[in-house]
Amino acid sequence: MSGLKAFVAGDIFVTGSDLDETARFPTGMGKILQFDRNWSLKATFETGHKGLISSLVIDGSGTLHAMDPQAHMHVSVGPDGQVKPMFEALPAWGLGSMIALPSGDYLVGEHMVGNIPGFSGKGHVYRIDGQGRVLAEYDTETNGGMGGFLGVTHMALSPDGQMLYHSSETGAHVYAHDLAANRRLGAVFTRTDPPPLVFGIACLPDGTLLVACGNAVRRVLPGGETSRTYALPDGRGWAVPIIRNSSQFWALDFFGGRVATVDIVTGEIVAEKGLGLAKCLTGLAEV
Repeated sequence: MSGLKAFVAGDIFVTGSDLDETARFPTGMGKILQFDRNWSLKATFETGHKGLISSLVIDGSGTLHAMDPQAHMHVSVGPDGQVKPMFEALPAWGLGSMIALPSGDYLVGEHMVGNIPGFSGKGHVYRIDGQGRVLAEYDTETNGGMGGFLGVTHMALSPDGQMLYHSSETGAHVYAHDLAANRRLGAVFTRTDPPPLVFGIACLPDGTLLVACGNAVRRVLPGGETSRTYALPDGRGWAVPIIRNSSQFWALDFFGGRVATVDIVTGEIVAEKGLGLAKCLTGLAEV
């Protein structure tokens, strides 16, 4: 039994791991929380793995996927609330981000790069099928972030599905990668103002990017220019933007454990919810 209830339209899933306060990096027993559309808690699911879930994705079949790069674990839960056996052929890599493709395949990003024990990897992106068989490997560019070991921590796909955007959080760059040619295209955005850090990214239907910068989210044009800055409630942990619909995006506050709903056109904070999930609120998915 997964511990989750059958999915209903409007359900919201968030990462809520029980953290080990003595650990050097945020880590703990994996947990997913299921809320209804009004933020009433419906269920919790403990993964049984110690790490930190870094992303949640719902694919075209309605299946929820959770990626935990520290635990080298992934879990898939069907819309009936039951765990599904998926990606059984996938090697035990430290994968932390996912994009579900219309074809039924998936892009998964290797969270770590380098040879530090516990934080090793190539920092590549892989295209896999539903069994986890690797169909393609992309030699993506990474910078390690502040710690030197972060690879592809966040990904976004262009509207035509040809361009992959990705970042190594706490680094200064957002990179582009031509999937068809498997070719690095370099940085399409570089933050130069202090502190020169970027975090999560998302791509809007018009091809512009949302780039989380800790205290705000910037809308970035294809040429790399910032067209506007979305102000967020006070804090420096606004690290993950997630497109909610054609008019809104979610912003997740990693340090404060808050969720803000932002109007894409006006920039208005439509809603703000404190979840008390400091240092573990890294992913959200809505049915």
